[in-house]
Amino acid sequence: MIDVVDKQRQALDPKLKGLVDQESDDEKDFIYCGTCSCVIGRRTDRIDVSGSHDHLFTNPYGFQYHIGCFADALGCSLSGAAEAADTWFYGYQWRLASCGDCQRHIGWYFDRTSADSANQFFYGLILDRIQYE
Repeated sequence: MIDVVDKQRQALDPKLKGLVDQESDDEKDFIYCGTCSCVIGRRTDRIDVSGSHDHLFTNPYGFQYHIGCFADALGCSLSGAAEAADTWFYGYQWRLASCGDCQRHIGWYFDRTSADSANQFFYGLILDRIQYE
């Protein structure tokens, strides 16, 4: 996995590239895209939202997703307009989050509709579309 990370460093978000560059091989705690193995973020960015890190949701079309919440996922690219309809987290709107390299849909970016509370944003990543090592 480290060789893949080294090859992709040039294409990473500058902030994420800085994190990748400053960690030694023994300290790496990254999460990777399950399709192309691009660095998506860090395991230490796991957070609890609505009382838990992981959640099981079904969208209006009947597709079920097991997601984990992360404070940041700098390797994701966002698309679409922010939507409040059908949100899984009250008070948050969502956008699609895809791998910044291969563009596979790997979750959602959630941000607050009001600016007066903690956790202004987070990522809900589909756990079977990411990998830890």
